[in-house]
Amino acid sequence: MKPQYAVYRGGIKPIYTIEGDITRHSYSIRKDGTEVLRLRKKIAKLLTEYTIEKDSQEIAKIKKRISLLTHDFSGMINGQILEIRADWHTCRFDILIGGRKLCEIEQKKSGFLDSYLILMFDSDMEDFAAAITVICDHISDKDDSESENN
Repeated sequence: MKPQYAVYRGGIKPIYTIEGDITRHSYSIRKDGTEVLRLRKKIAKLLTEYTIEKDSQEIAKIKKRISLLTHDFSGMINGQILEIRADWHTCRFDILIGGRKLCEIEQKKSGFLDSYLILMFDSDMEDFAAAITVICDHISDKDDSESENN
């Protein structure tokens, strides 16, 4: 029942494994079995909010922007502005740090499983991109459930 993700780079063995707790509020991002980051979704917030920790120290805070028309998030990482910009269908996301594009994340539907293609522009931030992909999956899943309810 715990959410699990795997990040691959052209091979069979995953580079990153991500496992969430049963409540889907805390995620461990592991590279080669060692935790490199922890993603936390804040509980009972009016607007969805996440934090990312490295070695138990908060390095990023990300919040949903107030908007009825978009699913964008913004925040700070290492003193720089972070933006997650979603397309209208929440299938493609641009991740920007300090105005520079870190990566593009695109959802690929395949049966019951979602998969994402991550196009990196700054390989030094690969750990962070893996954590952000979980947020993009949450945004996409929430948009899907809202569409089904309308």
